[in-house]
Amino acid sequence: MKIFNYIFIVCLAIGALSCTGTLEDVNTDPSRLSSVDLRLLLPEVEAQAANNMGFNPARVAGIIMQQYNGLDAQQLDYNKYILGEDAMNNYWRTGLYSGVLKSAQVLESQATAEANPFYSGVAKIYFASQLADAASMFGDIPNTEALKGLEFVKPRYDSQESIYAAALTMLDNAISDLSASGDVSGGGDIIYGGSASSWVKAANGLKARYLMHTVKRNAGNAALAIAAADASFASNAENASFPFETAQTGNNPLAAFGQERPNTLGINPNFVAMLEGDPRASKYYVEVEGVLQYFDLGNSNLVWAQDDSPMPLISYTEVMFIKAEAQSMTGADASASLAAAVQSSMDLNGIAAEDATAYVSGIGSADIQTIMEEAYKAYFGFNFLQTWTNYRRTGFPALTPSADASPSFNPSGVVPQRYLYVESETQTNSDNVAAASANQGGSLLDNTLWAFQ
Repeated sequence: MKIFNYIFIVCLAIGALSCTGTLEDVNTDPSRLSSVDLRLLLPEVEAQAANNMGFNPARVAGIIMQQYNGLDAQQLDYNKYILGEDAMNNYWRTGLYSGVLKSAQVLESQATAEANPFYSGVAKIYFASQLADAASMFGDIPNTEALKGLEFVKPRYDSQESIYAAALTMLDNAISDLSASGDVSGGGDIIYGGSASSWVKAANGLKARYLMHTVKRNAGNAALAIAAADASFASNAENASFPFETAQTGNNPLAAFGQERPNTLGINPNFVAMLEGDPRASKYYVEVEGVLQYFDLGNSNLVWAQDDSPMPLISYTEVMFIKAEAQSMTGADASASLAAAVQSSMDLNGIAAEDATAYVSGIGSADIQTIMEEAYKAYFGFNFLQTWTNYRRTGFPALTPSADASPSFNPSGVVPQRYLYVESETQTNSDNVAAASANQGGSLLDNTLWAFQ
């Protein structure tokens, strides 16, 4: 199935569904879709979310975390933490609010009206995960007044604390919906083919993620995260991975960026140094004419830079790293979970068994620093946002801020703690942006967010 063939049509239909007013009620165009089958709505949600995970927020997070290195154009500015209000504008407008969140809202509303718990459950998973990840990047963001059209043209910003609480509640509701649902055959589910039990495991993995996002605020979340992880994946085969295509109309966004913007984004030498002796190094980068590249056209050895490289919404690798960290925090032995996490990463990258075994056996103690450093290496290529969140929560791996850091948006010169609110909001919703900034004690790049304080 060609994943993206009908997404344009579906997007138009979603726009039609969101229209209100008497003019539309009177002048109904019989040639224009007024509703879309749930089977057609779901693939658009899944595809847009997967693209968001390789979009600008993820690429910039890779630069901030000194895995990627800007070589040209805007990426050179990102090396210096020059990240203005324009940096995430397209993501905020088209990837997030009018993208996945709006599409998931429409899907959930229609699924509820049709009493179809499978689709309402999956819609809630996507809404919750996209909302919580956005909160991890910006802090306070619109939620309760968002996506309501003319009712709230200028939505207020909900606190980051309330966003995480809402996301976790929504994931619980999704699990309830999916537990009451049977599997859906031929239902347009690109990731799991309509398996409700698989989505329940994915939802539990995401619960574990966001419980650990907020563990500094509630130490009891560590035990809850272990329980959620135990209810999640048991192997890489269960990963919630979106299967991109080899066609350039539906390929992995990081591979697409490498093709469309060649020689603008490479690999940071600091990351190369950290990978010394790691068998995954050759799967992550290659040196081309003296330049360290994450993308090399035609080089099939670079696992995460292929057109059809998958993009996990949540993975077994991440679930096991979460469990290892939570176990370490609660005083339990985390060594088995850490070994399983690293082994799963080796398997995902196609590392030979003897090389993987040798590496895993040499890891050493399963303390927080080791867990975070291993996650840093294992998440490359698909999980940059969670790498950045781990760093902001724990301080690991230890990074030296850029020596060329611009003081414009980051007066203290630290490794950035958040993204700036976007210009489309500062220009049209300035009062609510100002209130959110005041609530957080500021809104520059060096302002530490509530969850990570």
